[in-house]
Amino acid sequence: MGISIAIPTFNRAEELRKTLETLRSVRSPDGCDYEILIVDNNSSDHTQAVIEEFSSEFPGRMRGIRELRQGLNHARNRAVREARYEVVAFLDDDVDIDPQWLMRLAAAHAGTDYAAVGGKAYLVYPSRRPNWLDSRSEGLLSKVDLGDQPRVAQPDEVYGLNLSIKKHWIRRVGEFRPDLDRIGSCLLSGGELELLERIAAAGGVIYYEPSAVVGHRVPASRLRRRWFWSRCYWGNRGQARVTPVEGTRPIELLRWTWRMIRSGWSVVRATVTHGPTSEKWFYQARVFASRYGYWVGLIGRWWNNPPSASLDGRETAPSCPSSPGSRLEHQTS
Repeated sequence: MGISIAIPTFNRAEELRKTLETLRSVRSPDGCDYEILIVDNNSSDHTQAVIEEFSSEFPGRMRGIRELRQGLNHARNRAVREARYEVVAFLDDDVDIDPQWLMRLAAAHAGTDYAAVGGKAYLVYPSRRPNWLDSRSEGLLSKVDLGDQPRVAQPDEVYGLNLSIKKHWIRRVGEFRPDLDRIGSCLLSGGELELLERIAAAGGVIYYEPSAVVGHRVPASRLRRRWFWSRCYWGNRGQARVTPVEGTRPIELLRWTWRMIRSGWSVVRATVTHGPTSEKWFYQARVFASRYGYWVGLIGRWWNNPPSASLDGRETAPSCPSSPGSRLEHQTS
């Protein structure tokens, strides 16, 4: 058995350095080989120097790959094509890897037919967690905690910062969609969710292994309410891109218009009742941003691909400024 560890990265050389430093202590399981693929997604900083620096620490195991097509999912797809082994384990470039992570991941895959295995991810804050940041919002920072017992998971319960997928399932259902997830500094999202939904629809089993643990380092720049609102907006705008064509018909657009109006009214009520610095107000504002993003995404789908003209379900090439994105929020609001 072998595992290809894939770490896509873009202009975060020092975060990548910290991640590779924790990878030094990862223990390799007996009877399981591994390789490390660092996919540089067209970085302009000193990422290449960091890759060269650590290559000597993983002799014969680490490869640096340059992917010039901008976008996280271009980098992920390139990693799958380059991987020597059947299991491709994706990690973000800003995680602290537990020394037992590789062993636990290999054990979860060994002798099973799981299509994908996702692990636990805790959050590493730069300082004390803000008072307004409730536990419901921590999922937007890619916290994954489904408990301490392994179990079968749903596609939206595991995240791409700590996710392994068998290559033959990707070949079977198709690659990550390049029009979803981060594209340069534009952080749309939903790529791994959309892929996992296709895998599940084809009969693949997704498994949660809590002992395969990483810590996700949270930069101070993300501990601002405006960042969460942007993340919700762009995440749900991305989710609208994968909504089935029947979900883009005029009646659905009217429903989401009404939901957005109601959500806006909830923000007003929370402002009057609890104040604009309260946890309640923050949550309602986050829900509004989610629904507004989904509504804008539906408008984009209708404008570019009216239901009568296309069954493809894709918006045209993404256009968004340097703002964060997220996985779907409207289904939990």
